[in-house]
Amino acid sequence: MSKALRLRSLVLTSALALSAGCSDFDSAFVYSERTTNLMPEAQDGFEDAPGVKRLVDDKFGNPQQLKAWLKLPVDFGGSSATVGEIVADAGGAKVKLVAVEGVTLPESAKSLQFVSGAAAGQSVGITAWDAKTGEATLASLPEAAPVAGDACSVDGGEVLKQGRVLYMRHCSHCHGSSGDGNGPTAQYLNPRPRDYRNGVFKFTSTNDLSKVSRDDITRVLKYGIPGTYMPSFLLMEDSEIHAIVEYVRFLSIRGEYELKLVAELTGDYSVKALESRQEKRSEIVDELKKFLKEDMPGAATGAGDELAEQWTAANTEEARIIPSVPRVPDTEESRRKGRELYLSKTLNCADCHGIDGAGNGPQTMAFEDKAHPITGVKYSEPGLHDAWGNLNQPRNLQTGIFRGGRRPIDLFCRIHAGIKGSAMPSFKNTAHEDIWHIVNYVLSIQFESEPGSAGVAAAATPAPAAGAE
Repeated sequence: MSKALRLRSLVLTSALALSAGCSDFDSAFVYSERTTNLMPEAQDGFEDAPGVKRLVDDKFGNPQQLKAWLKLPVDFGGSSATVGEIVADAGGAKVKLVAVEGVTLPESAKSLQFVSGAAAGQSVGITAWDAKTGEATLASLPEAAPVAGDACSVDGGEVLKQGRVLYMRHCSHCHGSSGDGNGPTAQYLNPRPRDYRNGVFKFTSTNDLSKVSRDDITRVLKYGIPGTYMPSFLLMEDSEIHAIVEYVRFLSIRGEYELKLVAELTGDYSVKALESRQEKRSEIVDELKKFLKEDMPGAATGAGDELAEQWTAANTEEARIIPSVPRVPDTEESRRKGRELYLSKTLNCADCHGIDGAGNGPQTMAFEDKAHPITGVKYSEPGLHDAWGNLNQPRNLQTGIFRGGRRPIDLFCRIHAGIKGSAMPSFKNTAHEDIWHIVNYVLSIQFESEPGSAGVAAAATPAPAAGAE
């Protein structure tokens, strides 16, 4: 895609509308409880000043009519092109397309979506296609006729549409149509399915300040999450896995965008804030309307820019956790060093996981001095809680079941970055050699609570190259 077209597509935030393409899965995106806790006027807005709901819908649409906000780093699918020539004849309207620099037109094509010009946002079917010449015979011309130079996309949104259908078939019954973790079977599951609308994924190979990468979501889909109801989809085609990954990213960014908009309004225009304000309600409504009209557009643009930057950065080399030294040999000496670090005052892993790693440390019996993220009510039960308000039991390391994967590099990442959204903190400032010692110890706990207690010394294993898994 040329720089000019890329910049233009960023401006046309809701230009590419995508038909869901499957009437079997009629559903709706639900709004966050934080949104429904706002004043009705803040939720719905006014005719010339949209509220949170319309701002979100204008960028993302609904499951039956998805919208591709082109500034987001999501593979919506499609080949970018420009209109070269339009010819109307008895056989239908014919359009000759010119591929954008660096893009190859597909061998087959079903539809054409216009991204700029008078026809922007409209989609038409392709009845005949010549990949060599770029000539497409259209079922009809859009109501507003395109002209030469208009930007368009061949089969735009096919990846997102496929991801939506696969997600609804395989994922929505647990994770919900909106990715809120509240599908029809969710109430019967423990732990609850992930609600990823806040953009937080627990098990990543990225540093503690970065979002989840595509590779991380792909790995979860392929291998599942041991010890939970999240199954493996290893038998799926890679293209299907990719489509679900992009749709999950789409849902997650949608939810996070909504929360950023809500954050702009909660302080003054939530139902709770309204109860404490002294002004007349009509005065508050007038103030809100002015804010939505004058200030909210800039805040919404800034939120989109920030999310695009963060989700793009998560897939860069800079975000990846790469050990500076190879894994140290898994010896009894290494495990003993790991146990010393595990019990040390500096790391104090036993405070949560227990002295013998049974997940029964003193923090599991203490009351946290924090409140539920939605209700704002302090927890009345002891133990640790995660970013979703769920009781977060530390892992029982004696079982040998590790939800983020049991490869040594998986445990290295858990220690280095922590488990995002949980009480497991990041130990990124710990020497990488020491992290490897802890990894060796943790992997041995299911066999012996203290290194050497079984009376059999572990044989040294060859050290892989740095960053090896």
